[in-house]
Amino acid sequence: MAGISRNVAAATGTTYDLIIIGGGIYGTMLALEAGQRGKRSLLLEKDDFGGATSLNHLRTVHGGLRYLQSLDLARFFESVTERRWFMANFPALVQILPCLMPLYGRGLKRASIMRAGLRLNDCLGLKRNAGLTPPKCLPQGKVVGKRFTRNAFPQVDRKDLQASALWYDAAAPEHQRLLMEILRWACDLGATALNYVQCDNLLLHFGKVGGVFASDTQSGQHLEFRAAIVINAAGPWCRQLAQKFDRDYPQLLRNRLLLFNLLFKRKALSEYALALTPPSRPDHTYFVHNWKGRMLAGTAEIPVAAENENPAPRPEDIADFIADMNDAVPELLLSEKDVEHVYAGILPATATGKLSGREVILDHGSHGGPEGLFSVSGIKYTTSRLVAEKTMKKVFPGHKAKKTPPPAAANSGRWFFAYDWQNAANETIAALKPLIEEEAVVHLDDLIFRRTGLGENRRDIQKLLPLLRTLFTWNDGRWQQECKRLLDLLRPR
Repeated sequence: MAGISRNVAAATGTTYDLIIIGGGIYGTMLALEAGQRGKRSLLLEKDDFGGATSLNHLRTVHGGLRYLQSLDLARFFESVTERRWFMANFPALVQILPCLMPLYGRGLKRASIMRAGLRLNDCLGLKRNAGLTPPKCLPQGKVVGKRFTRNAFPQVDRKDLQASALWYDAAAPEHQRLLMEILRWACDLGATALNYVQCDNLLLHFGKVGGVFASDTQSGQHLEFRAAIVINAAGPWCRQLAQKFDRDYPQLLRNRLLLFNLLFKRKALSEYALALTPPSRPDHTYFVHNWKGRMLAGTAEIPVAAENENPAPRPEDIADFIADMNDAVPELLLSEKDVEHVYAGILPATATGKLSGREVILDHGSHGGPEGLFSVSGIKYTTSRLVAEKTMKKVFPGHKAKKTPPPAAANSGRWFFAYDWQNAANETIAALKPLIEEEAVVHLDDLIFRRTGLGENRRDIQKLLPLLRTLFTWNDGRWQQECKRLLDLLRPR
């Protein structure tokens, strides 16, 4: 399996079929779909791969049950199909996620309505298991009684409890590895991926794209890369980049929505992912995951100003989140001191401050802009591959994809760590050496946060550093710089 080689000099001497700006899940999927069509792509990421919104999601691969509430069947079918794609191609990384929603007879969350909804979910999702091996096949959903609910979720609020809805979805607990394995797959198909390369401007010839001017943020070197197609997949920065390269297109990111999830210093509440609705906020449902035995909850949504480039939730936002958790599960008695980590990212929002419903794929040339420039603004992690496919059909019409399977190594289960990694054997830590050599690890935090889940347990990171020292060939001065950079990232801002 090809690795990810950060050979900047070699990349400048190559002409590509397309250049992709942005190394999150959407840019990564674009590189994969280009490779499936025999197109050679160059992916440029200004920081590290998967380091922004893609790093901070809830680790779920949703099948679209929520869309049945609004009868949005198109999005439902897309989600079911794409969830199956993840489970079929990455069985070691994408797991069945059993979900439990306590029902109290309020609004649409009644036993009779949920029973009908789950039946509809199973009937319309009849092909949800097509091509999957038996261990990855999703069982049918059902409504279960109060006794089952109390046994599965001992801290459930028993007042007015009537039953629970039980269904099955998917999760990616090793989400860093999932993105990196997709990127490795793309590189195996001919892509080149460079992290820490900032795209500065377009290279134009008589209104047509000829490539990009860029900067290596590590060396300060100015670079030039050539391709007749450039795709802006810069996530929260896509509108800003489109304006820089052409002009402002508000539809790319008309409004910005900050989504955040909280990891608590608590053990998981159940073996099931819990869908909990606070009585005081019947319009909002939180999911509380059993993530590696810990309590991970989300998602809160807060509109933010466009000028706030890297926003984080305010203390009052976190306090409201915790209040909702305590309202839904009175026995929890959570406080701000129980927060282990905040995962936050930006996605497009509607004018009313809700998450946008659809992706935007913009051909700048058809709007009077540079010919060969495209911009993509995506919404869901689950449908990122499908959006990449739609984009490729616009960019390279008539070029069909050759559906090659991922290399076998993508499902080896390498480099998985428990939350309490202290029990990992020395040979397990030593096994990270080839990962450092094969995945363009430039900084220590690349390895800890974005190549593995070692950094999820942030309280014990300093205990980890002596174990990692022998993996790097850096001199002591460079090692101290990297440790300082890492610890600076961990300080509250």
